[in-house]
Amino acid sequence: MSQVKFAPIPTNPDVVVIGAGSAGLGAARRLIKKGKTVVVIEATDRVGGRAWTQSDSFGVPVDMGASWMSGADKNPYAKVARQNGFTLVEHTHAGTDLFRRDGSRANAQDHADYADSFAAMEQSMKNAGKAGRDVAASEVTPGDLPWMGAIQSWLGPMDYGVDFDEISTLDDWHSKSDQPSYFVREGLGAVVATKAKGLPIKLNTTVTHIDWRGHGVRIETTAGTIAAKACIITVSTGVLASGKIRFTPALPNTKTEAVHNLPMGLLVKVPMLFDGVRLGLGENNWVTYDVPNQTPARACYFIAWSCGHDYLFGNIGGQLGWELSREPSDVTVDFAMEELVRLVGSDARKHLVKGFRTDWANEQTTLGSYAAVRPGNTGVREVLEAPVGNRLFFAGEAMGDGYSALISGAYRSGKRAARKVCKALQSS
Repeated sequence: MSQVKFAPIPTNPDVVVIGAGSAGLGAARRLIKKGKTVVVIEATDRVGGRAWTQSDSFGVPVDMGASWMSGADKNPYAKVARQNGFTLVEHTHAGTDLFRRDGSRANAQDHADYADSFAAMEQSMKNAGKAGRDVAASEVTPGDLPWMGAIQSWLGPMDYGVDFDEISTLDDWHSKSDQPSYFVREGLGAVVATKAKGLPIKLNTTVTHIDWRGHGVRIETTAGTIAAKACIITVSTGVLASGKIRFTPALPNTKTEAVHNLPMGLLVKVPMLFDGVRLGLGENNWVTYDVPNQTPARACYFIAWSCGHDYLFGNIGGQLGWELSREPSDVTVDFAMEELVRLVGSDARKHLVKGFRTDWANEQTTLGSYAAVRPGNTGVREVLEAPVGNRLFFAGEAMGDGYSALISGAYRSGKRAARKVCKALQSS
């Protein structure tokens, strides 16, 4: 349950913002700054959306979704974190605990080969994008280089939430750098939540129908109907595709096609709490091991002892993540534990206190982690963001303008949507 103090809810708002994640918070703050009255509708009992820090499971902060303060030199949340006394932990130059396929430790030559192959793969993707080729990343793999299974797993399922054959090289080319990068010891979700202070947010309220006939909008929710001049919709493409929100009239075909071509990827995190034993893994290190070069890869890669906490978390993405999410949480934890044991030995089991799986696949307010452009469809992010009828406006991580899948991109998209609303209301 959110402990953030909210402002009173206006009865006749100018704008309704759907979703109190990073995009919704950015939109609401900009609208209020411009003198507009706003109501933010949030389906869950908390703010932050997919940036969510909870401490109930382990007694220390665990980021269930967004974890990295990415592109921190241009990330608006970096300033917020510093102003509010959060502890930023540098992760740009984190070390890597690298293991061969048989579970043995990689040597210096292995590390060099891994770095060279990683650079070659990234350059191959960039070359394709720079040339305007909108093809799957799997089509531009530079031969059978060492460690390519591991590298494609990081660049695909662990980064985009989709497998390598579902990444658009041209969309990747349009992405901006996510470095420098930091963890937040108190939780990145807690930083995002500070942006909700003083906003008029109505929690535990689900939007079921948006009627945009006439000159305004009528937003039907589980707590009643709200009339407004305009609406900013920040729900995920998974929710838009599901039909959970009905539109009258229906959204244009261009909009629904854009949603279809921006499906949700999935990154499952598996936090596992240990009794203080470090298992030979370095603090904040990436934990990576070689896997067969095939799609989908069966891999769980780890971040060890984030910010000095006694837990590491596994990362399982793409098709394997969806597959495991159909099983009980314990099945996913067991899979992650078996992969870890292959690397550090069976003694790890006796030091495990408990673990769990994040469940964005089954969370009905997201239905996935973040959106990825289908190869051959670059440009759909802009189509999705385009207003409809000067009454419906769209924002979210899927429209991150080079920072897609990031809280910073979502926040900026919310501010852009707010500017468009202000312009539309001035001319109406």
